[in-house]
Amino acid sequence: MTDGSRWRRNLALSSTATLVAVGLVSGGGGPVAAAPGDTAATGLAAQALDLITIPNADDVRGNVTLPTAVADAVVEWTSSDPDVVSDEANGAIAAGVVTRPPVGAEPATVTLTACATVGDSEACRAFALTVRPAVELAPFSRYGMANFARSNNHAGQQIYMATSVGNDATRWVAVNNGEIVLQSTKGMHAVRDPSIVRAPEGDKFYLVATDLNVNGNAYGWRGWDWAQSGASRYIEVWESTDLRTWSEQRHVLVAPPEAGMTFAPEAIWDPSIGAYVVYWTSSMYPTGSYFTTDRNDPNGRYPLTRNQTLYTTTRDFVTFTPARTMSNRPNHGTLDAVIVKDEADGSYHRLVTDRTSTGPGTTKYVPSCPSEDIYQERATSILAPEDDWELVASCITHSTMNTRYAEAPLLVPANPGDERGSGYYMYVDQQWAGAPSGNYMEQQLHPYWTDDLSSGEWTPIDWGQKPNYNLALGVIRHGSVFALTQAEHAALRGADLSSVSVLTPPTRTTYSVGEALDLTGLVVTADYTDGVRDEELLRGHGGYSVSGYDPTIPGEQTVTVSYTVVDVTKTASFTVDVVGPQVPVTVTAQARCVAGKAYLAVQVRNDHDAPVDVVLATAYGERSVVAVAPGANAFQQFATRAASVPAGTATVRATGTVDGHDVTTIRTTDYLAASCGG
Repeated sequence: MTDGSRWRRNLALSSTATLVAVGLVSGGGGPVAAAPGDTAATGLAAQALDLITIPNADDVRGNVTLPTAVADAVVEWTSSDPDVVSDEANGAIAAGVVTRPPVGAEPATVTLTACATVGDSEACRAFALTVRPAVELAPFSRYGMANFARSNNHAGQQIYMATSVGNDATRWVAVNNGEIVLQSTKGMHAVRDPSIVRAPEGDKFYLVATDLNVNGNAYGWRGWDWAQSGASRYIEVWESTDLRTWSEQRHVLVAPPEAGMTFAPEAIWDPSIGAYVVYWTSSMYPTGSYFTTDRNDPNGRYPLTRNQTLYTTTRDFVTFTPARTMSNRPNHGTLDAVIVKDEADGSYHRLVTDRTSTGPGTTKYVPSCPSEDIYQERATSILAPEDDWELVASCITHSTMNTRYAEAPLLVPANPGDERGSGYYMYVDQQWAGAPSGNYMEQQLHPYWTDDLSSGEWTPIDWGQKPNYNLALGVIRHGSVFALTQAEHAALRGADLSSVSVLTPPTRTTYSVGEALDLTGLVVTADYTDGVRDEELLRGHGGYSVSGYDPTIPGEQTVTVSYTVVDVTKTASFTVDVVGPQVPVTVTAQARCVAGKAYLAVQVRNDHDAPVDVVLATAYGERSVVAVAPGANAFQQFATRAASVPAGTATVRATGTVDGHDVTTIRTTDYLAASCGG
């Protein structure tokens, strides 16, 4: 199924790229010329290259899409550093795999060259990519939530968000005082069913949502029959690196012309293909058919057809592959599928609504359940064939809460340290007689818990505190729950960082030369502008980091603790002592006058019995001398370019091997002021 375009792009996104013509020099690798041949063909090749974008090329954090065919052109790619950005496929994983530099390293710059061929003619284009270093996430210890707030209401059908109270996925506080966080300005100008997925690299998020405006007559609403046979084939996309600042909305076509709608999109990373799988619910109709209120029209989409689950793949949520079928069991309908990986055994679990109310002749996948309800199935891969999915549980909400109807399951693994221990939360949008808000017919999310996902045994639990969304009236609707670090939690709730403190330094504060820093016992606290205090920050990206410790330098050292929320960093510190041998050197410094100008002379004598390397540093520059022999001097003279020099201090860093250890010793010496005037 396809709309006729293999690659769909949002061309509003820019990338750092240069189209290279004959004789022009590409960004870093010499000339890249068009091959001789038909001029018109060469023009077509160049035009094909113009269609290629690499989103966020100046801030690459994950795999990139490198199309091999654009328009009538065949495209080949070459990477200046294949170890960072690959230019060849590896089995089912396409080229464009990004391996970020190590944690703490500098960003890597990579040039990708795309050469397009039409006939026997060729044109090439170079793309400059900046690849950010990897991050190591702090442990998750908080949760976030995204929902729409109210059906049949334009303002309620937007993105609302909440943050957990501590590490509890049943207690919530609404973000932005319960008002809209993200508002749709495209398509039907309303969104439902938001879902947020974290990139596998850890430091990027994508939000996808349904383009639907129930009762939004001004934006195309024509009733529920239309909503399932002639509605939007688009999804709405936002992205963020910090959960506070979001990209512009993208209105992305993903479903084929035969689809009647695109409901409840979800996304999950699939390592077997090196891309995200984005999946949703559609009802499918014959080619050339269309929605009409005339039920006698032979091309009309009536009666409605049963629901299926379709999917596409993407690496950037800009370029998507043509839609394919994920789930379409004969005579059975599906709605609101959600997939999660079971970290215990690596399997994938899919929860689906057993939908029978749409499409004539549709029967239950689980006949024994008296209502449309949720079933759970398991497979070893996300895109496993239909027959490879094993039924784990069925009739989940009716059997535990006597529900009349249930849809929109969402799943999230419990964080480390969650008060319920290890397990999974499930929320289901359901109708039941005991609904605490609204009435029996009003759907609303209710939480469930299991400590073993593979068991299929779910226990209803209570909300601790619902988010107070405006318009929701206590009825929380379809959305997603996702794990957060402490910094992400603060960013999402809109809190700025006020201060960081070392409440308790590490238990150990004395080390021998060469020993690694031990942070056992360190307690770091953080205070925020909203009055919240994190009593114990966790270490890693999204938590605190430490710097300043050097196990090769004897003496007292100040270790800095840093913590960042969005773009605000605060620091605290503690001290440690490194005990051990030192490199014996003697340092002298003296200001001198030469031809009326002041110079600073610095000398280091190696008193060691082996060669040493020295770095001499002053306010007027820094110089290195390697392998200073035993008993020898290293002498450097620094020009001040002035007739006088104030008193100051010179610093020498001497590195050598002492008692089998690589040791660095820092020595300072003061010098007097000097005036070389007449």
